[in-house]
Amino acid sequence: MLTVRSLRVLASMILALTALSAAGQQEQTLEGVVVRNRLYQPAGNLELSPSVGVSMLTYLTAHYTLNLGVAYNLFDTFAVEGRAGYAFSRQTGLARSISESFLNRDDKRITDELEDLWRMNLHGVVGLRWAPVYGKLSLMAEVPTHFQAYLWAGGGVGSFQRQSLIQCTNVVNRGLGVCDDRSDPLDRSTATENFWVKESRVAPVLSAAVGFRFFAFERHGVKFELRDWVFRDAFRVALSRDDWEAGRDTGTPAPSPGLTHLVQFDIGYTFLF
Repeated sequence: MLTVRSLRVLASMILALTALSAAGQQEQTLEGVVVRNRLYQPAGNLELSPSVGVSMLTYLTAHYTLNLGVAYNLFDTFAVEGRAGYAFSRQTGLARSISESFLNRDDKRITDELEDLWRMNLHGVVGLRWAPVYGKLSLMAEVPTHFQAYLWAGGGVGSFQRQSLIQCTNVVNRGLGVCDDRSDPLDRSTATENFWVKESRVAPVLSAAVGFRFFAFERHGVKFELRDWVFRDAFRVALSRDDWEAGRDTGTPAPSPGLTHLVQFDIGYTFLF
């Protein structure tokens, strides 16, 4: 026999199920409206995306990247994209200060190279873009802004160059740390050539990103993303100063050099064909 407490519990369960059912129907309705009101259906279309990027963290190197992406949208949420570009790179002021102060240190006859000195130049990657989130922002009543949030992952190849901070093959002035042909010993900008040991290579590179694409008009949009370029580091350890200043190879490759992460903030334009 049902008690008053049992009836109350049963009534509460019925009310809860009714509320959940109504909420589910409302969510399906809203989702359907958002999908139906997409500003543009990207599935089956090509897109072109030029972008520029700057380094988020600059310790020993800094990069400024120009990229061009071409993508094909398999679905509204999935696309295959190829990206190619060039990174204008340089050593930072901190790196130059380290190299100049190192030359006049007699206690560093045997030493190791520094990590994370490779600078990326030409590069190309292919990856997948997954955009599971689609929405609309009413920033202005007349021009609603549609957006996608996405994840990107892929890999490819890049060219890299490295300039040593310790190996100078022609010490011009040890006291001032001069390893170049500057005309003014106190002004490094007067130099046209330096004598630090340089290396170059071509190596695999991985890339991953998270970003947003905003569309205020059909087929045109802007994107903002945080992108990580990952490649294997390589440097030498146990180098002899007498050997490198005589122009001889020295040291051995580091057994576990680790990975270098080049994290950049990118801003770009997207055109959907």
